Amino acid sequence: MSDASGYLPLDATRHGVPLPHWWSVTGDWVEPPNIRRRGWSGVVRARSGNITCYVKRQHNHLCHSLTHPFGWPTACREGHFLRVVRKLGVHVPEVLFLGHRVSGNEHEAILVTRALDGYEPLSAQTRLEQENALMLAQAVGQALGALHHARLQHGCLYDKHIMVRWTGTQPDVALLDLEKMRRRLTRSAAARRDLTQLQRHQQVFDDAAWRVLTQAHHHAMHDPR
Repeated sequence: MSDASGYLPLDATRHGVPLPHWWSVTGDWVEPPNIRRRGWSGVVRARSGNITCYVKRQHNHLCHSLTHPFGWPTACREGHFLRVVRKLGVHVPEVLFLGHRVSGNEHEAILVTRALDGYEPLSAQTRLEQENALMLAQAVGQALGALHHARLQHGCLYDKHIMVRWTGTQPDVALLDLEKMRRRLTRSAAARRDLTQLQRHQQVFDDAAWRVLTQAHHHAMHDPR
């Protein structure tokens, strides 16, 4: 059932904020509208009460799959996989709101996620002592192994999409930007592209740390659970 604005809410409201508010909320652009074909997608950083959040708004920014042959907003795909990955125990941003409305051939979608307070991208972790670098490599490998165990491929795994927060000497790892995530037929197919892509686009882990990462990944990916 749609609301008065025509939206098909996937969540009715969160934190007392109705969906139309998110379409008009103001904030700082962190991803200015990216125009492609006949659609666009952009992200602003905004405040909702005492929560900092990221609001992704899209118009006709669609992906296609066997289950959605006529198109599906990439924000909806990302919101879906954020929830799937969170259930695996891998840290990702919390979905505060996800909504989609259709009018004729026009699609609008909104994804609102809570900011990962206290986290910095992996790309910023360049001055670590070797012991901390090895611990971080272990944590990253475990997180990616859990992802690939479920046959999920991130699809765009750059160092800026892995976030890190330190509590003393203990790293906590979170993943961002699941817009291109997909299920693969096998675990190895899911892992192959992600690990190759990350290794090519990271400057934090030396050869020894990368071996720790791949060993942790192997154990997590093949964990019988």
